[in-house]
Amino acid sequence: MLEAVLQLPIGFIVALSGALIPGPLLAFVIAKTPASGPKTGTLAAGGHIMVEFGLLALIALGLGTILKNQFFQSIIHVVGGISLIALASISFVEFRATHLAPKSVTKYPPLLGGALFSTVFNPTVILWWATIGTAMLMEAWLVASLAGAAFWILGHFLADLGWFSLVSYSITRGKTLLGTSGHKALVVMCGLILLIFGVYFFARFLLALFQ
Repeated sequence: MLEAVLQLPIGFIVALSGALIPGPLLAFVIAKTPASGPKTGTLAAGGHIMVEFGLLALIALGLGTILKNQFFQSIIHVVGGISLIALASISFVEFRATHLAPKSVTKYPPLLGGALFSTVFNPTVILWWATIGTAMLMEAWLVASLAGAAFWILGHFLADLGWFSLVSYSITRGKTLLGTSGHKALVVMCGLILLIFGVYFFARFLLALFQ
């Protein structure tokens, strides 16, 4: 039983190491929190976890092999990259016109945004599960069977919930300190993050299609 329980902190650390890296989902949570409050991160993480449950179901059905296909990965990244570039561009246009948080990013409810920014706007989530996630989950299963896999998944989900909830709570607590200019700076930062990831996905994996 101890071997199974030890899979919880392993799953937690692995997930947290990924969540701490700035990405589209974090950008969405930062941009959405001023309007939706401290619950934003928790709900967005919930949407993210719903996507991961779906991916776990696909892996259980044996589709992990298809997701590992390099050509399929390239297609996902190119589509995701184009979507991110378009979203970032629209965000900057709307921000310049209204001086408010861009509706193209914040129009989604937190739960739906969490799901979208874990799929369409962030294809690395799918690829992470197709590679690292699947491999580590199989290792947890080999070490402690079903209980080990369950504890590993629980640790993974707790890391997502804890981190994104903390981000929203921190932003809410510091909202009065940030002021209008601080909020605008956060919005611009979010747009830049989306644009950088979009260009990276598109350029790197479009090239892979022709290799």
